[in-house]
Amino acid sequence: MANIATILNICSDPVQLQQSSQLLNLGGYKVLTAASNEKALQLCHHAIDAIIIGGLSNTKIPLCCTFQSKLNTQNIPLLLLHQKHQPCPLCLAHSRTAALSWPCDLASLMDALGQLINQQTPAAEHTSLPRQAAFFDQSNDLICTLSAKGQLDYLNQAGYKLLGLKPNEASGKMLSDFMPPDAQAAFNESTLPQTLKNGIYSQESSLFDAFGNQHPLWQTLINQPEYSPFNIILRARDISHQKHTEHELQQQKLFHAALEALSLAVMISDSKDKNHPVVYINQAFSAITGYSAKDVLGQNGRILLRNKLDQPELEILRRTLRNRACGHFVLECFRKDGARYANEVFVSPLLDQQGEATHYISIFHDVSERQRQELQLAQLATHDPLTGLANRALLNDRLARAITHSQRYNSIAAILLIDLDRFKKVNDSLGHAIGDILLKLVASRLESMMRAGDTIARMGGDEFAIVSELVNQEDAATVARKVQQMLSTPFHIGKTELFITPSIGISFAPMDGANADSLLRRADVALYQVKENGRNHFRFFSPEMNQRASHILEMESALRNALQNKEFQLYYQPQIDLYSGELIGAEALIRWQHPEMGQIQPSQFIPFAEESGIIIPIGEWVLNEACIQAKKWQEQLSIPVTVNLSALQFRQENIVAIITKALNNANLEGKWLELELTESVVVQNLDAAIIYLKQLKQLGISLAMDDFGTGYSSLGYLKQFPFNTLKIDRSFIQNVTTEPNDALIAIAIISMAHSLRLNVVAEGVETESQLNFLHRQNCDLIQGYYYSKPLPADEFDTFIANVKKQPFKNKIREQNSRTLLIVDDEPDILNALKRLFRRSGYQIFTSTSALDALELLALNSIHVIISDQRMPQMHGSEFLRRVRELYPDTVRIMLTGYTELNALTNAINSAGIYKFITKPWEDEDLLEEVRHAFAYYEQTIKHKQGSF
Repeated sequence: MANIATILNICSDPVQLQQSSQLLNLGGYKVLTAASNEKALQLCHHAIDAIIIGGLSNTKIPLCCTFQSKLNTQNIPLLLLHQKHQPCPLCLAHSRTAALSWPCDLASLMDALGQLINQQTPAAEHTSLPRQAAFFDQSNDLICTLSAKGQLDYLNQAGYKLLGLKPNEASGKMLSDFMPPDAQAAFNESTLPQTLKNGIYSQESSLFDAFGNQHPLWQTLINQPEYSPFNIILRARDISHQKHTEHELQQQKLFHAALEALSLAVMISDSKDKNHPVVYINQAFSAITGYSAKDVLGQNGRILLRNKLDQPELEILRRTLRNRACGHFVLECFRKDGARYANEVFVSPLLDQQGEATHYISIFHDVSERQRQELQLAQLATHDPLTGLANRALLNDRLARAITHSQRYNSIAAILLIDLDRFKKVNDSLGHAIGDILLKLVASRLESMMRAGDTIARMGGDEFAIVSELVNQEDAATVARKVQQMLSTPFHIGKTELFITPSIGISFAPMDGANADSLLRRADVALYQVKENGRNHFRFFSPEMNQRASHILEMESALRNALQNKEFQLYYQPQIDLYSGELIGAEALIRWQHPEMGQIQPSQFIPFAEESGIIIPIGEWVLNEACIQAKKWQEQLSIPVTVNLSALQFRQENIVAIITKALNNANLEGKWLELELTESVVVQNLDAAIIYLKQLKQLGISLAMDDFGTGYSSLGYLKQFPFNTLKIDRSFIQNVTTEPNDALIAIAIISMAHSLRLNVVAEGVETESQLNFLHRQNCDLIQGYYYSKPLPADEFDTFIANVKKQPFKNKIREQNSRTLLIVDDEPDILNALKRLFRRSGYQIFTSTSALDALELLALNSIHVIISDQRMPQMHGSEFLRRVRELYPDTVRIMLTGYTELNALTNAINSAGIYKFITKPWEDEDLLEEVRHAFAYYEQTIKHKQGSF
């Protein structure tokens, strides 16, 4: 029994360790077991006759290699008991090493151990190179032998394949030559010496093949001179797949984190299950719907619909799912507590490698408030506020649809333009109030006689329109006669009996035109013919009436010559600050000085220019001239100049480059140019518009939305686009003091714009009553004949000089001045701020201490405060906190050179500041913020007083 051999059995697989130890015991061996590398090293002090290493995996450093480096075991037989993987080729190349596939029987195990233990190999005897090379070439890993300096002596077949080399081409090369440049020195100066010193060294690295491809590797270097005739053996395993797997795991974690961080709800359902059960929801889903993951997982997404399953959008959703397609819907849904909400949903399939949908991802959010606001504005944008009929914008849409229908189904679409004869006399003799009532009664009668599918619109003033789809042209005559008969019956308003007659012009699609504009123009030509021939009749458009078309051609030709002959001239209309009375800008307006017809107004030629495309070179000329003039005026008074961009101009792909060139040619900074665009211009191509507008903003250019209220008037668009200013169309200003509906629209636009931190310009202001009304509603700027008609540049020079001497006075401002209190312990800062706001028309109070400022607040009605933070006796945050408690309506701004977190937190939490601005400040930015602060104050006071 004394000669029983001792076997150290090492295996990380507990089942294999137990079973192999049992076999060894049956064979009569003394067995020491170790399930880990650390335990095995502890047992090595025993007298060991052989070592068995099993349960090997594709680890970076095999256990066998570790033993060879840390223990002098080169004379101890080593049996590699491997499973499906290959045994370590480095160790298998040694003379007293063998491999046996597991599981095995007792006889095979005993035979392998017996041969190893009985084999006698002197310690100095090394395994021959052919034997080692034979084992090395069986490995899929790169294996090479190196000199102490890193020169390649031998490279196995897998190595040649990895490096893309021909046989024997590696011999004599330095291994570092295949490494990245930044790794070569570290390998030669650190890795090689460490290996020679410690016997084994492992690290992650990479090698470049002959084609320039980089391969990530895990390399193990072994230095065992007692065991091998080579200085260093290197084994490198390609870890590309492992790296890819790690990257995919990181991407999955990042994707999951992103989903959980989204403010939009995300729901993923299993598309292969016919019930489409929900398999994932993010936190935003629970926040929006009130349902937890426990409530929803495994359920169908229709849990959000409850019994509201008859929605038309659902059929589109079902078809989308059946077709494995993407979809976008707005559905009426219910929260867990039963509350309804509008749910905007985006659905997309998740496809596998075969292109089959495995899941559907739904992303949604609550758009209830947006829908409410858009419906409110849509009503204003698409319907006449006086009569409730469709307005011109909606009529154009309905007419376009009717034209498309007529082309598709070979029918006829008719447009009837109706003008009330001598309606002006009603307004002049009985007043606008009676005129409005009459218009409502006319609208009511027209609605009562129309068929389903017809559209009745008020075009403006006393003009109405009817769009109808007919079988033949005679049907239109029947409709026209019914209109004449319906409107010929007297109207009774109180005790007044009124008689009215209509003049009607009619055009047809497709005979008279293939688009809404051409049909409207030709119906207007026919209407003009009726009025010229006695009124109270109807007439179809005919080619004989087409003199207008000839006029268009003549006008186009004249326009082309006008630009070449320098017949255009720019006039400038001032824009006045409604509060301070200062001149703060000018809008460039084109005029045409025709050699025969004299001066032609824009309304007479711009439509022709846009239709013919000549507006593009004309617009570029206007842009260049306006920039040059703005640069000249900076010598007198620095004011921005506003230029209108047409739809055709804005659609040019190089529009930003054109504008940039105009600024550079004039040596003008972008902040002295403002561009006006109508809403319809930017919504024609939303994606491109957003890009162009952001690029223009980066140039410092201001952006204004022109004619707001006459088009889409969408809050959604306003929020998307970086506009600075909103311009109220003159059509709302003209009767703002006499038409309640116009007044309400103007008030709503001003309030909405200020809520979005936009300035408001009212166009077409001609009377003091209009000015005073707009001032009371906190409109910022006005433009119109009240202050000045458009002037040529030389006359505008004189206008600038006069305004510099004496700004326009405003009686309302003098009675109700805006009060500004500036608090700062530095006199130089106070003086600088007083100079900055001196021309703004504010009543300015100053104080160098918080206590004195509180005294001023007690003696005066202060609207806006600008306070420093670091002041003696009392810090700004404490001062503003007291102001908040004593005078809660006063708007509080902190202006400081210190940005400590505590001060900022206190100012926000306790003082309730409106804005936090750091020193040094930009003058234009500070002026703009204070302007918004006053607008916010006045809007707050109005709400409290219930003036709306």
